[in-house]
Amino acid sequence: MCECGKIRVMEHLVDLDELATRLAIAAEEWRRYARVGPFTWRDERASWPQPILTDRTAIEVPESLGVTIHRGDDEFQAVVWTGGWADIDLFMNGTNLPLCPEFQDVDGAYASVVSNAEDFLA
Repeated sequence: MCECGKIRVMEHLVDLDELATRLAIAAEEWRRYARVGPFTWRDERASWPQPILTDRTAIEVPESLGVTIHRGDDEFQAVVWTGGWADIDLFMNGTNLPLCPEFQDVDGAYASVVSNAEDFLA
């Protein structure tokens, strides 16, 4: 059962800057098939409500990294948390499929986002 939305103590398991660098390469391939939005960031140290920004330089300590892919009316949204999980939503044919994969490092985060994005684009 997915535990998305559960309040968690944030450990820093995933280097989001490294993940963004790796996902930028994958995003170039995705752009052949769909519209890919800019990466989004949330700052762990920002006051509540924490804004979602596209400017990485405005983020002191990245807490999350997001990416959105649009193909027609369908949408893929992934938000990876440095604590070792992602909130992924696939909006297809008027239906939302929420996923909440967990991982221990940047390799696991990358594999999770890429495999789900490629499933969405298939």
